[in-house]
Amino acid sequence: MQHIQITSLFISLLILTSCSNKQPGSDKATHYPEQITKIFNAHGGFNRWEEMKTLKFSKDNEHHLIDLQSRKVLVEGEKRTIGFDGTEVWVVPDSLTNGARFYHNLYFYFYSMPFVFGDPGIVYEDVGVRELFGMNLRGIKISYDAGIGDSPKDNYILYYDESSNFMKALMYTVTFRSQESSDKYNLIKYDEWQEVNGLRLPKKIQWYNFKNDSVGDVRNEVIFSDVSLSKDQVDAGLFAIRKGAGIAGRQ
Repeated sequence: MQHIQITSLFISLLILTSCSNKQPGSDKATHYPEQITKIFNAHGGFNRWEEMKTLKFSKDNEHHLIDLQSRKVLVEGEKRTIGFDGTEVWVVPDSLTNGARFYHNLYFYFYSMPFVFGDPGIVYEDVGVRELFGMNLRGIKISYDAGIGDSPKDNYILYYDESSNFMKALMYTVTFRSQESSDKYNLIKYDEWQEVNGLRLPKKIQWYNFKNDSVGDVRNEVIFSDVSLSKDQVDAGLFAIRKGAGIAGRQ
């Protein structure tokens, strides 16, 4: 990756002010690095995001329901239903468990940008400015403390416009199956947003071919619809393992 060098002191300051230092009951947005806080504010504010308890959205013919407090998930599609009860990822029918553990919260994560980068256990690092999509964008690398989530060795780079503080692109690695660090990045463009209950969340995201640090053509596009974000919590029973469900492993 072509990054502009920054001083080790600045990196240290970013790490020291990462979200791992947040204190219970505090104004959490003030405990993030200034860059991340500005991005959160441009998208409606992290404190407002934390007030929300339920997120719903659709992509294609698939409907996603997320309890934002517990991160329990229900994904209902044409061929299968995937649920996460807080411990197990389950699938109906039980013959279609392959890939479900990787998939169950994949689009929730991409959709909930940039706010999921306020989760606990994250370390932030400024990686300087680079040109993407004809824009000079500043990047913040996101990495995780050991033991955070299913893929703690994943890395992300959030690129944003310093004039508006809006997120514009995301680079990310995939280490779920290998559990090994990777320097092979995927690239998503974020350029259309919709306001939902005072927060600006994606309307459309596009994956681009990205090889040898060079941006190619669009290879996939997802449009999000039927979005709702609420302070009301849904019945936890919706996420419970259903009769006849199969349990998904790491395959």
